[in-house]
Amino acid sequence: MTKRVYFADLTHTGQVVAANIFPFGVSLVAARAKSQLGDRIDVDIFKYPADLAAALEREKPAAVCFSQYLWNARLCATFAEHIKAIWPGVPVIFGGPNYPVDAADQDQFLIDNPAVDFVVVKEGEVAGAGLIAALLDHGFDADALKASGEPLPSVHFRHAVETVRNELAPRLTDLTETPSPYLMGLLDKFFDDVLIPVIETNRGCPFGCSFCVEGILYYNKVRWFQEDRTRAELEYIAERTNQPDLLISDSNFGMYKQDIETCKMIAALQKRTGWPKYVQNSSGKNQKERVVEAARILGGAMILTVSIQSADPVVLRNVNRDNISLNQIVDVGREAESLGANSYCEIILGLPGDSKEGHFNSVLSMIDAGINDVLSYQTMMLPGAEIASRASRELHGMKTRWRVLPRCFGQYDILGSKVSVAEIEEICVANDTLSFADYLACRALSLTVELFHNSGAFSELTALLGHFGVSASEFLRAVDSLANADGSPVDALYAAYLRENVEKLRDTRESMLDYISDPEIVAKHITGELGSGELYKARAKAHFWQQKELHALAFQAGRVLLTGIGKLSPEMEDYLVALEKYSLLRKEELHDTGTTTILEAQYDFSALADAEFRTDPTAFRCEDVRRLRIAHTPSQQETIRTYLKQYGTSADGLGRLLLRAHVNKLYRKATPVDELAPERAA
Repeated sequence: MTKRVYFADLTHTGQVVAANIFPFGVSLVAARAKSQLGDRIDVDIFKYPADLAAALEREKPAAVCFSQYLWNARLCATFAEHIKAIWPGVPVIFGGPNYPVDAADQDQFLIDNPAVDFVVVKEGEVAGAGLIAALLDHGFDADALKASGEPLPSVHFRHAVETVRNELAPRLTDLTETPSPYLMGLLDKFFDDVLIPVIETNRGCPFGCSFCVEGILYYNKVRWFQEDRTRAELEYIAERTNQPDLLISDSNFGMYKQDIETCKMIAALQKRTGWPKYVQNSSGKNQKERVVEAARILGGAMILTVSIQSADPVVLRNVNRDNISLNQIVDVGREAESLGANSYCEIILGLPGDSKEGHFNSVLSMIDAGINDVLSYQTMMLPGAEIASRASRELHGMKTRWRVLPRCFGQYDILGSKVSVAEIEEICVANDTLSFADYLACRALSLTVELFHNSGAFSELTALLGHFGVSASEFLRAVDSLANADGSPVDALYAAYLRENVEKLRDTRESMLDYISDPEIVAKHITGELGSGELYKARAKAHFWQQKELHALAFQAGRVLLTGIGKLSPEMEDYLVALEKYSLLRKEELHDTGTTTILEAQYDFSALADAEFRTDPTAFRCEDVRRLRIAHTPSQQETIRTYLKQYGTSADGLGRLLLRAHVNKLYRKATPVDELAPERAA
C-alpha cells in the first residue's frame, strides 16, 4: 500500500506572505525520496499553513517532514505538536539550518520539542530519503526504528533520555543525483504570481564566515548541478510564471565560470520570452571581474552585491572574513551604474569587535564607492552558525536581546484548534566595543541611508554636490545630523523608529515566549499595531507619504553644504527650487500609478538627465519655459501592480516592496511635451 508523506516549508501569512519564495529546498528532499522509493510513497509539498491544515483534515499522513528556518521555526513546532496530539504515532521529521551547533543546545532543542521524532542535520536529500526508507521498513513506527539501533546517517533523535547523534553522511558530489522537483511537476501548484521561483546551480561556500550557517568546514566544497538541468528548469519556469523575478540561491553567484554560461541561458530566455525581468542573487565575494561579466550579460536585470559585512579589519579578523579591495568595490559600483543595474552592499551591525566609528566608516565608505543600496542588518545569533556558540559569546562579550521577527506571525486553524504563532530571533545589541547607546546611533544611521541614499533617493542632488566636490558621505552625515535634530521635518518619524527599536526587545527568550503567548499580542502584530520591521516600516511611511518632508530636509542639507563651499548663488538657489519639484513629482506616492503631471521649468531637465546631473546646471537654464510630462510608463505600471499584489499595501508590505524591487527603475519618467496638456500643472 502506497504511503503518503507530507513535506512542508511553511511561511507565515498573518500579515503578508512572509517568505515569498518557492519551497525549493524541501522539494529536493521530496524529489529524492520519491525517486528512490517509487510507488512505495506519494509526496505532497506545502508552503501555506492553510493548505497543510486542510490536507491534515482530509487525510492522516504516514509522516510529516518540516524544513525549519528562523522565519518558520515555531510555526513548524506548532503544527508538529497538534499532529502528535491527534496522531501520536505519526513520525515528525525536522530538517533545515535552524538547529544548534553545540551538543548541549542540541539536547535542549530535542527536549523542548518532544513532538519531533528525528532531526536531519546539514544536507538533507540523501539523509532524508534514507530516513523515510527506514521508516517504511519499520511500518512508520518511529519508536521501533529508534530502538532498532539501525544506523541513520545525519540523523539525531532522543531515545531513552539520551540524544543519539549518527555520523554525518557524505555530501553529494553530483547534485544532479537528486531529480529536479520542477521537472517532476512537484512545484506546479506554486506558480501563483505571489511566490518567487528559485533555482540552485551550485551548493557550498569556500569562505568561513562565523556569522553564516555555511561558514563551517562541512560546506567548504562547492558542488554543481549539470548545465542541461539548469537550462531545462529555466525553460520550465518561464513557460509557467507571471512573476517578474527569479531567485538564484547560490551563495556566490557569478564567481565561477559555470555562472557565465547560466547568465547566457537567462539572457537568451529574456530575449525570447521577456522573463525574468530581475535576477535576485547573492553575488560572489571574490572574482569580481567575472561577477561584473555576469551582470553585463544580463544587462540591468542582475543585482550586483558587495557583501562586505564590515570594513573594519578587527571585525573581519574576528569573523574569519577577507574582503575584496575598495578599488574593486568602486569598480562594481561603476559597472552597475553603466549597466543600469542595482548594486547593493550588506553590512552587519554588532559583529565581534564592531564599534560606532567602525560601523559609520563601513557604511559611508560603501556610499562613496558608488554602491546603490547599502543595507544594514543586525547580528543574528543563528542557531547553526559558529557565532552563536557559547565560546564565541563569551570571547567577545556579546550582549543579546530577543525580538519578534518582522512579518513572521499569524493565527491559524490546525486540526480543530485556533492557534496564534509568532517567530522570535536573538540579536546582538552590544559587545565589548559597542555600547547600546552607540548601537542606537548606528540604527538611526541605517534609517538615514534608507531614506536619503538607497534606490537613488536623491541622486539628482548628490550628483550636483559631487560635481562641486562634495562627497555622498558628506551629504549623508549632514542629513543624518539634521534628521536627528529637534524640530526637523522628520523628527517624529525618527523618534518613533528609535523608540520601537528599544521597546520591542526582551532580555530573555523566556520573557519573549511569555509575551507572544498572548493571542491578543499576536493579533496586534498582524494588524500592524505592533511588531512590524521598524526600519522598513519607517522607510515605507516616509517614502510613500512623507516625500515632501524628505525633500525639504535633503535640500536643506544640500544648501548648507553648498554654502560651505561658496556655491549657493541666487542662480543656484533658483535651480534647487526647480530640481526639488522635479525630484518630488517623480517619487511622491510611487504606488499611485495613475498620476500624470506636467512640470513647467526653465531648465532642460532632459539634457541634465542625460548628463546624470553631474554638471553645472546654470548652463542648462532656458529662456523659455520647458514642459515635462511626468508619469509611469505602461511597463512600470504593470510591474508596480505585480509588486502590490505580491506584497500588499500595508506599511510593512510596502517596506518589503522597497527592499525587494529595483525602486529606482520605478520612479516616474519625465518626457518633454510640446504643449501644455490638459493634465494638472505643477
